[in-house]
Amino acid sequence: MVPDRARPDRLARRALYRAHHPDRGGDPAELVRRLGELDARQRASAEPAAPADVVFVHRRRLARLRAWAARRRRPPRVV
Repeated sequence: MVPDRARPDRLARRALYRAHHPDRGGDPAELVRRLGELDARQRASAEPAAPADVVFVHRRRLARLRAWAARRRRPPRVV
């Protein structure tokens, strides 16, 4: 899912591709130039990225091993 603040940037980039992509009859040099301008404008207005939260996950290896062993003890399903 795209964050709400990134949506206008994404829409602007898609509109630029629709208008100037060479596969749609646009000029490749114009597309590259405008993409550079768009990237520079987005970098200038971008907020500094917040550091990602670090989450430690306790892995339940023993529980998984017990569940596997219980499945192995069951009789086969094929009759």
